[in-house]
Amino acid sequence: MNLIPTELNQRLASAVRYSVSADRFYISGKAAFWWLVGLGLVTFGIGAAAGFGFYGYSYVTRNTDAANTFASTFSKALAEVQLRAIAEGTVKLEPNEISLAKDQTISLDPSSRVLLDPTAKVRADGEIEVQVPSISVLDGAPQPRRANANPIITNFTVFKTVEFEKGQIWTGWKFLTSAQKSPTLQYCYYTEKLEGSQFEPVVYIARNEDLDPPKELPKGFDIDAAFQRCVWFKREAS
Repeated sequence: MNLIPTELNQRLASAVRYSVSADRFYISGKAAFWWLVGLGLVTFGIGAAAGFGFYGYSYVTRNTDAANTFASTFSKALAEVQLRAIAEGTVKLEPNEISLAKDQTISLDPSSRVLLDPTAKVRADGEIEVQVPSISVLDGAPQPRRANANPIITNFTVFKTVEFEKGQIWTGWKFLTSAQKSPTLQYCYYTEKLEGSQFEPVVYIARNEDLDPPKELPKGFDIDAAFQRCVWFKREAS
């Protein structure tokens, strides 16, 4: 189709051409904008992933170094530590009896101390040689000296027994000689027999008419009532 190239047609053609060019430029710009947005998002994702990776690596490396430092410090402290302790207690010998061979002796350190169990009993049978004043001196009468002679004295103890609770109250009068008018020592204790046992518990009550109880008493034991059942020498003599 041939159009007459009038001035109006030329202006219309130019306007249509400019409009088409503008539409093409707009479409191209819009496509380029979204392409750049996509490229930016991809670049941001790659950068974020790399950043998180470096952060995780630094965190793991830092914790490993701290654990190694703590382990080395702890092992060094254990290697250099010194432990000190003080033990206190009582040493018991088992068995209670020790047999000695012939001509064998036992010696104790002069600074050592040997204590007997409060419930232990010491008994001596036979004659004991004791260096004490003669009988007449004990009675107050003068007596000439006996040269080169050690008197053989037989001491003895008289026991008085009184029933008390489940056992007995024992009062002992100890005499150094048979000529003494009063005992040298008096003591009182309580004992009872236990079924199925060869041991007899002993509770010391008094000594020389004075109450002398132990530090620990059996549960329910009346020490005052037991003291009243002691039979002293003066009381029986009166």
